[in-house]
This record gives sequence, structure tokens and C-alpha cells, in this order.
Amino acid sequence: MARIASFRALRLLCLALLLSWGQPGRAQAAGTEVVISPDQARTTVDRGMLRAIFTTRLRQWPDGTPIRIFIMPDDSALHDQFCREQLGMYPYVLRELWDRLLYTGTGLTPTVVRSESEMRARVQATPGAIGYLPANPAHSAAGDFRAIATATGDHAVAKDHL
Repeated sequence: MARIASFRALRLLCLALLLSWGQPGRAQAAGTEVVISPDQARTTVDRGMLRAIFTTRLRQWPDGTPIRIFIMPDDSALHDQFCREQLGMYPYVLRELWDRLLYTGTGLTPTVVRSESEMRARVQATPGAIGYLPANPAHSAAGDFRAIATATGDHAVAKDHL
């Protein structure tokens, strides 16, 4: 009797796994894309520049506008995916660097936003802003920011979303 019950449970588990296999989770989506404010629409960003921005080694855009960095919370799957895909580093490495800058008084940490919609709104409204969102062609229709994808190697592939 117990053997039949365990066999049924195993069958249900296998069925559930098969059904969920075709349903990718949000963290397994097409990736992330970097978004920058409309005032920097003509700026070309490669992976090296992106790393310099997010490690705060680069603090101004080429036109002299201060860079304002927006990030998701450290425990966010999107933040983890962005760090690994776009920057090629682990999130805890960035956090250690930002904390060191903050505690030594030599720099500011990025602004943490709580949702994708807040990220979109803050990047659109803040001059010199940069952030990231899940890769989604619909972002171009959603607002006036420029999205660039850099996970395709060492150079950014510009998408004209304006």
C-alpha cells in the first residue's frame, strides 16, 4: 500500500516537472538590458565602460553630466542576472566595493529602487541616469529612454528605442 502511494507521488512529481519545464521563470528570461536616460541617447557604452560606471570608476558621462546609477536590491534575481551577464562579476563583489567607497567617504553608492516600474520611471526622469531591466522589446514603446544590450560580447549593441 505504501509502495503504491509513493509511486503515485513520484508520478505526480514527474508530471509537475514536465509541465513546468516549458514554462521558463522570470529569472530565466531573455536576459537583461541596460537603460540610460534620454539625455545620453547618443552615448555609446561598451562592456568596459559599463563596468567602469557600475564600479564607480567613471563618474561622469563624456559630456560632463554626472552619472546616476540605479539598481535593484541585492537579493533581486534581476540584479544577480545583470551582474553576471552584463558586468561579468558577482553581485557581492559590487556590494563590497560600494560599501568600501561609502565607509571611506570616497564615493556614493547607487540608488536602490524596489521595482522594474520604479527603475523605468527614475531612469527616464533623472538626467545622466543608468539602470537595467529585463530584456524586452516592448520597453521601447513604454517610454523615452534608450536601451542597450551588452551581453552579446565585449561591445554594446545599440538599439534605437527613441
